[in-house]
Amino acid sequence: MKGAKLIPLALALLLGLALAQDGKALYGQRCAACHGSEAQGVPGAIPPLAGNPRGQDEAHVLKVIKEGISGPLEVAGTTYNGVMPPMPQVTEAEARAIAAYLKGLSGGSQEAQAVPQVQGDPALGRALYLGQRPLQNGGAPCQACHTVAGVGFLGGGSMGKDLTDAAKRLGGEAGLAALLKNPAFPVMREAYRDKPLTDTEAAALAAFLAQVSQEAPRPPSLYLGRFLVAGLALFALLLLYQAALWQMRPKSLAERIRAQLRR
Repeated sequence: MKGAKLIPLALALLLGLALAQDGKALYGQRCAACHGSEAQGVPGAIPPLAGNPRGQDEAHVLKVIKEGISGPLEVAGTTYNGVMPPMPQVTEAEARAIAAYLKGLSGGSQEAQAVPQVQGDPALGRALYLGQRPLQNGGAPCQACHTVAGVGFLGGGSMGKDLTDAAKRLGGEAGLAALLKNPAFPVMREAYRDKPLTDTEAAALAAFLAQVSQEAPRPPSLYLGRFLVAGLALFALLLLYQAALWQMRPKSLAERIRAQLRR
C-alpha cells in the first residue's frame, strides 16, 4: 500500500522536474534577453525574477505572460517603471513550464547583479533609425513604421507607435536595448524574426531613443500640415513643368499662320 501511494508522488515529482527543464529552455528563448540568463534582471531597468516573490506565484506569472504588466513595481527595494507587453506567442503549456522553472529559482539573489552592457552610440542609432546605415541582418529601418519628435520633416511611418517617449515607457536605455534584441510586440517580432539586431545596433538605437526622449511628442496634425505644404509645393512644380512642356511643344499650322499674320 505504501508503495502504491508513493507512485503518484514520484510521478508528480518527475513531471515537475520535466516542466522545470522545459521551462529553463523556454525561459532562455522567451525571457532571458530582457531578464538575464540567470533571471538577474537589469539594474534600475528590468526587475529580477530570481528571488522575486512574484516570480514564485504561478498564477501571477501566467497572468503577466498573458496580459503584460507595467510599473511602478517595487522589487527588493528598487522601483521599476517599465512596461512588459503581453506575449500571446507563448502557449499556456509553455507559460506553466516557465512558471515552474521560476519557482525553482527561489534561492536566487534578491538583488539584480550588474551585467556588462554594450555602450550605445546615439549618432549610429540615428543613422540606423533613418535607414542611412543599413542593419547588418537586413531588417527594415525603424522609420518605416515609427516616428520620433525632431527627426524628419514629415516624421516617419504611422503603422507603429510614436517612439519619442519609448525610453520612459520601456525601462530606459537598458530596457530598450533588451526589448530590441528580443521583441515582444507581435508585428515587430515577425518583422525581425530572421533579421535580428546585433548587440551594437540594439544599444545604438536604444541610446538614440533615450536621447530623443527629452523631446516633447508632436501631434499628428503637425505632420499633416507639413504633408499638405509639401503636397502643394509638389503640385506647383508639376504645373510649372507642364507649362514648360506646353511652350516647347511643336506649333500647329493654325498657330504658325496666326504668328505670321501678327508680324
